[in-house]
Amino acid sequence: MMHPDTISALESGRASVHAVDEMLERVDRIRARRPSPSSRVIPEVDAMGRLTDLYIAPGTIAHSANSHELVADIMAAIRESTLDAMRQHELTIRETKLPEVPWSGE
Repeated sequence: MMHPDTISALESGRASVHAVDEMLERVDRIRARRPSPSSRVIPEVDAMGRLTDLYIAPGTIAHSANSHELVADIMAAIRESTLDAMRQHELTIRETKLPEVPWSGE
């Protein structure tokens, strides 16, 4: 037979692990898609800041007069998508409520 405090601690630990697992699943589902200033490029960035996809409108590359402008357009969209993904990541973590633990002194 376990002591009631031990049982309570184990239950709190399981609840904490469950809450963190749910948070990590929400983080894994985050995808940010912010269009470039010209709207010709839309990258997809995950919550860890990784580029997971990149849409380039048909004809964009062929009709681009200046490769530096196209690169700047792509990079601007990736930066904006990354910032959005990071904001979503931070919000997901902030919104996660961990259960009260009996030994916290409260």
